[in-house]
Amino acid sequence: MEILFIHGAGGWTDDQPMAAELRSIPGADVLMPQFSEEDMSAAGWRRELDGQLRTLGPEPVIVGHSFGASMALLHFSEPREPGPRGLVLLAMPFWGSEGWQAEYSLPVDAELPADLPLFLHHCADDDVVPVDHLDRHASRLPAAVVRRHETGGHQFHGRMGDVVRDVTMLAR
Repeated sequence: MEILFIHGAGGWTDDQPMAAELRSIPGADVLMPQFSEEDMSAAGWRRELDGQLRTLGPEPVIVGHSFGASMALLHFSEPREPGPRGLVLLAMPFWGSEGWQAEYSLPVDAELPADLPLFLHHCADDDVVPVDHLDRHASRLPAAVVRRHETGGHQFHGRMGDVVRDVTMLAR
């Protein structure tokens, strides 16, 4: 199983422990490319994401953290062939009128493919992205499986086992 891990903004180093946890999955090939810290535009990150996807086989599992989760959701809100096996999004900010203001919000009429499994994980004690962002996403994405963790902070300390279980389930 191939896993593409998209780190958070400026988080390539900080997110390495999360990628290491994913690498503990038997048979997992985890790719964690370093995305630009200079070009934080949605277009720039999505271009890089397209390039990375071309290096993978069909149906990888996409795991995104924080800003990287936002870019994955935005990217896959447009139909793609082939699509990923599923999305597992961690500590994802909500962009738009009810969240943080930026160009990264989903278009109002955006819909993920109905057959695309989506898991949203967030820790209640996240001091970077408040947990109420999870609630906004959950109401916007009713088909998503929502996993709220009481502890773990923004980096999911002690909670990656729950994430690994969801990623492993997608591999079946």
